[in-house]
Amino acid sequence: MDKNNINNLNENSSKNILVLGGSDGIGLAICNVYEKLGYNIHITSRAMNKYSSKFKFYSLDATKEESWQKFIKNLSNKNITFDIIINTIGILHDANNNAFPEKSIKGLNANFFMRNIEVNTLVSALCMKYLLGCISKTKNTIIAHLTARLGSISDNNIGGWISYRASKAAQHMVIKTSSLELIRNYNRLVVVGLHPGTVDTKLSKPFQKSAKKIFEPRESALKLTKVISNLEINDTGKVFDYAGKIIPY
Repeated sequence: MDKNNINNLNENSSKNILVLGGSDGIGLAICNVYEKLGYNIHITSRAMNKYSSKFKFYSLDATKEESWQKFIKNLSNKNITFDIIINTIGILHDANNNAFPEKSIKGLNANFFMRNIEVNTLVSALCMKYLLGCISKTKNTIIAHLTARLGSISDNNIGGWISYRASKAAQHMVIKTSSLELIRNYNRLVVVGLHPGTVDTKLSKPFQKSAKKIFEPRESALKLTKVISNLEINDTGKVFDYAGKIIPY
């Protein structure tokens, strides 16, 4: 337990964390928690906001490979190695285009379906592809992707929200498949999915009335931080909720 636990993570390092989508919402809350734990905070966003100057900011449109290539070139020039990488980028609705989760398969919109796949699934895959050069092959490292219980196929008992569910189930496959491949050469790497619960952010705002429990961003971030701190090497490829319980695929 001790040698695998993230509490012993790179004790002699400068403790760098990268949060994709870290300039607002749950991403910003996670940054604030880790800042108090002594980490150097690096964030990405498509555009700077009032919080961006607080941390080391990088511009990234995470669905575009050319943007990833520029971002990685920038990182390589700085010779940074990350102890923790957390991908908080996701989509549930697009109010600007009046696109929301489908109540029925009859409401499926092909463009919104593909947008879910692009943001919720492809970003995770591109994260795994491009950030391998920024982690150690010999020291404990965590790569966590925020996901959702709705991505569980075996736990789906009511249907609905097919675009979101499909994109999150596919994200789980990215997590599992990449974990199996990467453990061969990165034997201290843990790749996981994390379900933050329903958090009071723009993403969940239209759907909060039906939620049994709504977390403030800081509350969810503290719970996720605790889960991360208890991860072990053999947890790679798994999906956990905010209480540390495994979510089935």
